[in-house]
Amino acid sequence: MIRSSPVDIYVICMSQETRAVLKRRMIARRLLRVLRRRLGSNLLAAGLCGSVSRGTADKYSDIDMFVILRKLADDWPRVQIVDGIYCGIDSYTPRSALSKISEPSPDLPEILGGFTNLMPLYDRRGILRRLQSRAKAVPPEVFRRSAELALLGSYEDFCRAKSAYSRRDDVVFRDNVYLVTYSAALIVASLNQAAFASDREIFKAHKTFSRLPRHYERIEKLRYGSLKRRELFRVFLDFYLNLVEFCEREGISLPVSRRVLKAARA
Repeated sequence: MIRSSPVDIYVICMSQETRAVLKRRMIARRLLRVLRRRLGSNLLAAGLCGSVSRGTADKYSDIDMFVILRKLADDWPRVQIVDGIYCGIDSYTPRSALSKISEPSPDLPEILGGFTNLMPLYDRRGILRRLQSRAKAVPPEVFRRSAELALLGSYEDFCRAKSAYSRRDDVVFRDNVYLVTYSAALIVASLNQAAFASDREIFKAHKTFSRLPRHYERIEKLRYGSLKRRELFRVFLDFYLNLVEFCEREGISLPVSRRVLKAARA
């Protein structure tokens, strides 16, 4: 009779999600060994971000790796597929990584979420730990400027949505509605000085925010509801006007007159 070892029993009892996380972390460590041989002293640090880092990966999840290099290299693959699992490898120098979390960006809340949830695999110099600390202490002005950039970008998608609606191009119309809601989520997160821990949180995190536009909960209806064309357009316009008014209350103005925005109701 063959007896099961404690390790065998542990593996059998693990959930599918736990096995998926461990498998992906093992693959990441294999890739790290390859990178260390190939890059040598050019490799300063390496870690995981995303669902594998957070421990929420499932059997369909990819692997997001993050490496810090002395000098960026062009002669190594940034994508690997190992055992049928997609692995993306983002590379930065210490300076470029620091600027990523220190300078305003429309998608700052999403960027910060990746940095704050890093899982170091190789970090002898403590570079990743310092980046994590900086990502948790971003100045309010960087958040505010990031919200402003996201608002400016959203206006282009807002105009494209109106144009597509007038042409009865419902596919492009709905696509741009989604883009505007994505920008709205980034704007609201930045003005609440918050980061997204995961992609799944982007359109749910607002439930914990203290400052929101009027009727902001309609973001879920715009993205996931089954509104008919005319009703979708009406809700979309009201949503965007409320977003702009919210930004104005927070000290950020869109350089477009209220008359121009409200004319879209016609």
